[in-house]
Amino acid sequence: MTKFRSLALFAGTALLPLVLAAGAHAQSYSRLISFGDSLSDNGNLYTATGGTTPPAPYNRRFTNDLVWAEYLSGTMQGFFTATSYTTGNYNAAFGGARSDTVVASPPGTPVQIAAYLGNGGTFGANDVASIWAGANDIFQALPGASLNPLTASTVMGGVATTAAGNVTTQVNQLATAGAKTIVVMNLPDLGRTPQFSVDPSASALTSLTTTIFNSALNTGLGTAAAARADTNIVQVDMYSAFNAVISNPARFGLTDVTRACVNVTACVTGSQDVRNANLFWDGVHPTAAGHKLVAGLTAQYLYSPTLTQGVGMLADQSYELRRSNANDLAGRMAGSHGYFVEVVGAQGSRDKDIALQGQIGTTATLTSQKAYDYSLGGFRAGAVAPMGENTSFGIAATALTGDAKAFMVEARPTDISVDAGITWHGDKLFLSAMAGFGLGSYGEYKRGMLVQGFDGHRNQIESQSWSGGLQTGWTSEMGGWSMTPLARVSYNSATMSGFSEMGDVATVRFEDRTVSATSGAVELHTSGKVGALAINGLVGYEAVLSGDQGELRGKLLNNTARAFATDMGEVGTPGLLVGLGVATDLGGFKVRAQYSGNFGDNQTGQQGMISFNKAF
Repeated sequence: MTKFRSLALFAGTALLPLVLAAGAHAQSYSRLISFGDSLSDNGNLYTATGGTTPPAPYNRRFTNDLVWAEYLSGTMQGFFTATSYTTGNYNAAFGGARSDTVVASPPGTPVQIAAYLGNGGTFGANDVASIWAGANDIFQALPGASLNPLTASTVMGGVATTAAGNVTTQVNQLATAGAKTIVVMNLPDLGRTPQFSVDPSASALTSLTTTIFNSALNTGLGTAAAARADTNIVQVDMYSAFNAVISNPARFGLTDVTRACVNVTACVTGSQDVRNANLFWDGVHPTAAGHKLVAGLTAQYLYSPTLTQGVGMLADQSYELRRSNANDLAGRMAGSHGYFVEVVGAQGSRDKDIALQGQIGTTATLTSQKAYDYSLGGFRAGAVAPMGENTSFGIAATALTGDAKAFMVEARPTDISVDAGITWHGDKLFLSAMAGFGLGSYGEYKRGMLVQGFDGHRNQIESQSWSGGLQTGWTSEMGGWSMTPLARVSYNSATMSGFSEMGDVATVRFEDRTVSATSGAVELHTSGKVGALAINGLVGYEAVLSGDQGELRGKLLNNTARAFATDMGEVGTPGLLVGLGVATDLGGFKVRAQYSGNFGDNQTGQQGMISFNKAF
């Protein structure tokens, strides 16, 4: 059956954990109010017909289990069973409903909306209204239009354009009535459904009509969204989604995307697992697996501001690497002269709280997710050399690459950094100034989505970072050991370059994002010898004095949904600083094994190095 990622697993058949942002601006929706046709009907037509339509083996709905709206929101009041029009989820959709009032029964979407409002229905600030309609307008016009092949495409183009205009009008009506978030689905390619795909001419005409409908709907919704800045009109691209599933069913855990389950004895008499290996339950309606896909995809669009938070890694990690590389040179500037070549391994991670909401209307609970988690390896080379009696100059170049992941995001980062500094030495006192910059790239970027098989990806994303700092301290000798207390103030900044994702659905255009902070650190360095081994160590603490964790700004591509700006919290405090190194002489070089780490609130960073050093 259709697969969902761990954060989007269904519990039984009715729970889709949605991922919401923690904090005061968390995305949290209270109710779902649905209008539409059989693709959304949770049993209204079944009730209206006294339990005759649809008949068994249908589950009172035009599928083998629940519809997408129920997976997304849980229990829904029906058109005839509602006890409240201001609280609780509500479903007014009817199987067979059109987008107009051409037929009285079943009631079209204009009648459904009028009935809801006429009964005192309202839309709260955190409610979601949805509308999915237009297919029945097309189905009912096809037989007549097909009688004359010469005019069929013109006739059906007019039908599609009119139906799309009707849906747009109803979206405006919902917005006028107070709906602040409106989800609108376009139509999947009806020509690729089992009912039409068996006849090439019918398939071609139906596909053309679908394309005209979707284009007109997109245009109409664009106009509506431009005129209603206070309403978030979120389009869900079912056309692209179903085409992707039909083109590669195995990618989505399906085995049959061409036949109607009810027409295959082994399928219709099989278990739910057997049935849900099919995409289509009958000629035009999806199985429960298809409806779960719709629910997951709708959640993906609706919660994009939250589900994209892992993209923040691209700036967060670059910032952390810049801070770490700058601090490494700062430590060397307080030490002895010489050049060095080393193999470096680096690991860092930071946790952040994300609130998970089981379904629309449920209470969100905080869970810990990764803001970033990287493992890198590479090389560093440089020197600290005297420039005169009282000054020295230091430089280091670092190249690291490896793997990184964050909340629903993974990539392969590469970072090239150069750091330089100058130190003035007194009798015991010293003062250093440092600066550095880095160029980063994230290859094989992939952002996972709630429905496995869909993702946003890109070959490469760029980042840039820079830093500057001052440190001062003094060195004293105590029993053969050197003790160096120091204090440092530094500024580090990293910027993720804006980029547009590639993918089938729910892709996002992200703007540049910058993370920056001024930090203060105090450290105590010590070094000495134990036999033939040179030992060094440090302990200290680093805190953020002032920081700016830039918002993650983005917008769904090719969508009327409003641009978003997600608060990413505070810049993390590095916290406790520790280090330990051991060196010995080998063939004229000093071979050193060094460890350094920082342990802050919800974050850690560690480096291990094997270096070859040569004194000037």
